[in-house]
Amino acid sequence: MREQGKGEGSGGFRFAPSILTRLGEELVPNLDQAILELVRNAYDADASVCEVVLENVSMSGGSITISDDGVGMGRADVVDGWLVLGGSRKRGDLPTPKKGRRTVGDKGLGRIAALRAGSHVAMVTMKEGDQFATEIEIDWSRYDEAKVVEDVNLDIKRTQKESPGTSIIISGLTKAITKAEVDRLGRSIVLLTSPFEEGSEFKVELTAKEFPDLEKRVRNSYLDEAEFVLSADLSSDGTAKAVVKDWKGQELYSADSDDWGVVGKPESSKLYFAPPSRFELYVYILRRENFTGRGATISEVRSWLNTVGGVHFYHKDFRVAPYGDPGHDWLDMNLSRARSPEERPSTNTSVGRVIVADLEGRLTQKTDRVGFIESDEFQEIRRFAKDALDWFARQRLRSAEARRESEKRAEQESFSEPKKQIEDVIREAVPEADQKRVKLAIQMLEKRFESTLKATREDLVLYRSLATAGTTAAVFAHEIGKPITAIVGSQKSIRRRSEKLKPKRDVEKLKSPLDIILSSSERLMRFASMQIEFLKREKRRHGAVNLNDVITSIHEIWQPVLADAKIKLELEHHVEDGAVIYGAEALVETIITNCITNSVSAFEQVGARQSGRKITLKAIVEGATVAIEVRDNGPGISMDLKDIWLPGRTTRNEGTGFGLTIARDSTIDLGGAYRASTSTDGAVFRFVFPLASG
Repeated sequence: MREQGKGEGSGGFRFAPSILTRLGEELVPNLDQAILELVRNAYDADASVCEVVLENVSMSGGSITISDDGVGMGRADVVDGWLVLGGSRKRGDLPTPKKGRRTVGDKGLGRIAALRAGSHVAMVTMKEGDQFATEIEIDWSRYDEAKVVEDVNLDIKRTQKESPGTSIIISGLTKAITKAEVDRLGRSIVLLTSPFEEGSEFKVELTAKEFPDLEKRVRNSYLDEAEFVLSADLSSDGTAKAVVKDWKGQELYSADSDDWGVVGKPESSKLYFAPPSRFELYVYILRRENFTGRGATISEVRSWLNTVGGVHFYHKDFRVAPYGDPGHDWLDMNLSRARSPEERPSTNTSVGRVIVADLEGRLTQKTDRVGFIESDEFQEIRRFAKDALDWFARQRLRSAEARRESEKRAEQESFSEPKKQIEDVIREAVPEADQKRVKLAIQMLEKRFESTLKATREDLVLYRSLATAGTTAAVFAHEIGKPITAIVGSQKSIRRRSEKLKPKRDVEKLKSPLDIILSSSERLMRFASMQIEFLKREKRRHGAVNLNDVITSIHEIWQPVLADAKIKLELEHHVEDGAVIYGAEALVETIITNCITNSVSAFEQVGARQSGRKITLKAIVEGATVAIEVRDNGPGISMDLKDIWLPGRTTRNEGTGFGLTIARDSTIDLGGAYRASTSTDGAVFRFVFPLASG
């Protein structure tokens, strides 16, 4: 056994100079983030202003100066704090002595990355209340020549300084800073303490004479030009609320998190287990007409959004990268917009922030200061912000749909009044001898208009018919696979058995697989015929439509197909032959078929009943109207009933979300009304139409 502690001398860890590179440049590779660490130190020093000056940085040999008017450091603070890497005298859980701030600086690693950007560093700092300042210079070439870091002694001098604070000059930049890097630095400075409010007690001023546009972007803000402002607050008890205002400051929508969540989710999902947070989003409508009479042009706002757009994260009053950086859409705004583009903001059309004070320190930044460790608390903050965005998008979509529906109905009612006005003008202003010719010309114009309108209607009906065929095919795609598999399997069986059988027993042996082939082929033919039936040209013509005939036809087409899916299709209260409406047969088929496919999809949900599945078609004449109902005994509708008619809204991952939208639009075209209801007994879709007169 080796003896210990006898005459072997003393020793300890020592560090090669290359460790400074690994702890600095390699750990914090982006210069803008390294410089921001020095700005953070100014904030922790209770500074009111921090100045960042770039000089001749477009070539090697330039300099960067970071100066502040904070409390400064004394000699002991420099020796025992600033020069100690990996440790800190700061207490993040205690407020700073002068302004009560929560410290945000790290343990010196980011500082080293910034200081190593040049060949020389000069720092002058004076502590508040001291008569003299402390000065230190670093020549990095001395470290490069040394064997270990401890071999280099730094000369700490006493000097004069006019006022408390710290100034650091990094000179002899080892490489030029590109325009892209300067832009990134400017963007980071713009966003560091947030461009969202003026009068902040901590300001960062950037001077870069080589890049005048950068300084302009740092100074400008166009928050007042936003069309909508979303504000959502997450309380300490896990509840949240949100409000949306327009550019005039008038409230448009508001809700608590109980109301903005997805219907059908467990009650616990309406609570967020995260530190108190605030989410603000400024949304812009980048159309030229929206900027008429405004204080800024659309190009100015678009350029500004290119610099600061996205949702940023502010922790203890400071922005945390990379959230909101280009390519880092941490709330999936662009993905959500791609899935459902209407009325959703993107990172190119909005700027926002999530603010978390986090006094208890429940969020932890990664070692390289780029992002947070994605703990449960962080994920809950993300969920809170995404839920608020979804709620906001639904409110805007509802408003847009209501506006379009109102406009459509107004257009339908607007034709009779102008025609009457024209007739009055002809009667009063046109000589009687010429009135016949004028009326004839107007009639010809009306015929041409009707012809154009008829073609447009047919195109519209075709679009909806095609969409109905598509949604039907999507719902029954898995049903197609079953008979095809049966056909292939039976074909193989025939081949295998035919090799072994003698002629006398061929017919008997082949009967069973041939019956399966026949049955499966019939199923495929029935399904294919449905698509052809929807697209018949005569069904797109407008005229008198007998609902009795249409519903009977739909029942005959769907009954065998649904039987294969173990769903019974029933027909109740058959309407009288006099139940005639005016419109296109294809529109009625579209309405009923999309409701049937919606019911079939409900039966496919996890937990839905597997036996006794039933869909009922019901039609009743009610005075001067006729009502059609499609009812199922499935699990009901797991979505807000106001949203089921909106385009793109669906609870199925593979769903299109357009089926009920098409049913709604078809009902409006027929002059009808629509509604839906749900319960534990299933869903009911009801459509009411005016009976054709005469």
